[in-house]
Amino acid sequence: MIDEALISVIVPVYNVEKYLSKSLDSLLNQTYKNIEIIIVDDGSTDLSGKIVDDYSESFSNFKVFHIVNRGLSEARNYGLKKSKGEYIFFLDPDDWIEKNLFEVAITRMNKDETNLFLMNFSFVSGEGEYIKKNRNVRTNISAICSTDVIIKEILLNHVQCFVWQLVIRRSVVMNGNIRHTFKDIMYEDVIWTPKTLQLAKSISVSENYFYNYRQRRHSIVHVATIRSIEDRKFGIDNFGDFIKKYYPNLQRYLGIWHLAALIHLYAMCTTIKKHHNEVAQLQQHVRKQIRLNKNVSKLKVVDTVKYFLIVTRLFVPVTSVTRNIKKFLTELQ
Repeated sequence: MIDEALISVIVPVYNVEKYLSKSLDSLLNQTYKNIEIIIVDDGSTDLSGKIVDDYSESFSNFKVFHIVNRGLSEARNYGLKKSKGEYIFFLDPDDWIEKNLFEVAITRMNKDETNLFLMNFSFVSGEGEYIKKNRNVRTNISAICSTDVIIKEILLNHVQCFVWQLVIRRSVVMNGNIRHTFKDIMYEDVIWTPKTLQLAKSISVSENYFYNYRQRRHSIVHVATIRSIEDRKFGIDNFGDFIKKYYPNLQRYLGIWHLAALIHLYAMCTTIKKHHNEVAQLQQHVRKQIRLNKNVSKLKVVDTVKYFLIVTRLFVPVTSVTRNIKKFLTELQ
């Protein structure tokens, strides 16, 4: 294969020294070789900064930028600004990709004449062991489709909004000096990804599992804070407004997505250990919205269980007991 077009891989890095080498090695091992790797060290306080500097010294296509800590969104925006590739990809620094991802993605997009490549992913443990695969995005849709089709699959909870599921033509997110950037909130994917799909218009959909998504208990997406709860609510509201404005024909499916999102938000509220009036009030409001939502039959099994625990006020005691049992069993090992 002749490697012609440059792809820019943007890797925002913050305190991931334990996982970083596996992630960066998966870029070095790509069968597609015309890659620039833009690493944005977002003020790491562990050895991450030194690790990325070592890679930069060893490999000319690694470009490292050390910035003051400003969060994931700003790190991604910084990397996007520095990128030069015809294609863009975002890799989280504790995850890794399969070696033929870029070769397959770029070949498919050129053949299909599409602007975006959507892939499947596998869940792996913090130790890197395989857990399970996500629902195959090709289950209900064709290999080439429009934005409307993917947006509908998101609303049906068949496709998620992860940024790293996409390989994107530069023209989709960069048009001269105009950049489609990330908003400075946690869970920014739920805002950025639907808009990117809208801008792309045409999408190549793969049935292959090219991305490995590491589940770390203490990562920012698995630890609830007051800010993350507020940001999650903002993202939910923003996505609802986006659908109503740009895809009114799909609005009838919004309740399905909204119910699953609310269940997740409710669960986040219950993990705040110190009592906080604002969170408590939001939790009550969310529970009311969940009770009024009539889409329970469309939920996944695990969300259905959570739904009934929430509406019967058993969610907190049951999850508390489950958490204590897990802690006890861990201590026994």
